[in-house]
Amino acid sequence: MANAIAAVSSITECSEVVIDGAMPATVRARLVESVEMALKNVNLSGITNFNLREGAIGRDARAMGAASLPLFANFIIDRDVLFKEAA
Repeated sequence: MANAIAAVSSITECSEVVIDGAMPATVRARLVESVEMALKNVNLSGITNFNLREGAIGRDARAMGAASLPLFANFIIDRDVLFKEAA
């Protein structure tokens, strides 16, 4: 997962990576911790710094993210809002 995150980050220059999904909160927390440790062994030179964090939505994260894309595509003037840092 650490290598996949590094690969995606090298292309998209994301500022944050969120690990979430249909798993118990304790498993999600351990997964985030394990990925943080694994990222220390991945060459991230040339990749924009990003924050790795644990999500809070749970099993509905994938559906909520997918459902929001048509709304953003059709009704948001600033289509890059998804990729901006939160204030």
